[in-house]
Amino acid sequence: MERVIPPGHASARQTEMGEQFDRTLFAALDAIEGSRIPYAIIGGIAASALSRPRSTHDIDFFIRPEDAEAALEALSRHGFETERTDERWLFKGWMGKMMVDVIFKSQGDIYFDDEMHRRARAIEYHGRKVPAVAPEDLIIIKCAVASEVGPHHWHDALAVLSHAQVDWAYLMKRGRKAARRLLSLLIYAQSNDIWIPNGIITHLFSSVFGELPGVADFSLAAGASDSLRVHGAAVRQHDHARGQAASQEAYFIEKLREAIAKDPRTATLDIRIFVAGQQLVAKGEVNSDEQRRAIEQVIREIAPEYGVENQVKCCEISAPTAAEEVV
Repeated sequence: MERVIPPGHASARQTEMGEQFDRTLFAALDAIEGSRIPYAIIGGIAASALSRPRSTHDIDFFIRPEDAEAALEALSRHGFETERTDERWLFKGWMGKMMVDVIFKSQGDIYFDDEMHRRARAIEYHGRKVPAVAPEDLIIIKCAVASEVGPHHWHDALAVLSHAQVDWAYLMKRGRKAARRLLSLLIYAQSNDIWIPNGIITHLFSSVFGELPGVADFSLAAGASDSLRVHGAAVRQHDHARGQAASQEAYFIEKLREAIAKDPRTATLDIRIFVAGQQLVAKGEVNSDEQRRAIEQVIREIAPEYGVENQVKCCEISAPTAAEEVV
């Protein structure tokens, strides 16, 4: 079975893909709920229900780590092909070409705990009521996972801030897992005319950095210039270290791409690799599902300390069905 990530509009109503999406979602709900596994929906379904309407290809269940095996077995009993994608945070279930993610740890060491379970709220999605995480939890999850390869998470968090009724005290409590990200998000939200109480930003800034800064003193009194020179040297040293880290990451990515190009199982030059924390994301197109799986295997062999998110798509090449007339 060819496995590809469905398009972003997979959940659209009154389309064949949308009907497949709903069948897969409802079958997964039957499996998880039938096994009495506590869960809440995150991802695109939760974002569209708690903020603005949007289509999605995401079916994301958030559960406790101790329930991951039971969830995978439940999906298998309901006709899903299952996969232990990454023992640290992610299992998958497939029904035809549709995919269900069983997530038991989100970016930033965020787990589905008792408080998150209690605060989950019922949403209606295509005629069925399902529990989704509270808007405050979705904001934290989204801003923690946002990256260059997943900018939509940032905009989902902004949309929730704009549309949902936010419990600010609970958001501050949960925000300890991604405090600087959350502070950046709230300031950016204000710049987009999304109403955020100034006191929330002041409180969060103080909890992250200590007291709010006073008026800067730029006087070059005796000894001040020496202090500035020392500070400047420290900044340059920090920038140099950041530059070295970026160079090492670029070298690491090129070594992975070189290995994928040279390995006879893969032998392709068109694969892009991105680093997202402890996750390596592979993108591109290949001719077969076998080649797609081999790319993931090569990456795991070279970088076993990383998780792998395989977003490579299969695009089978076939012979032309008719001759093209050249005039």
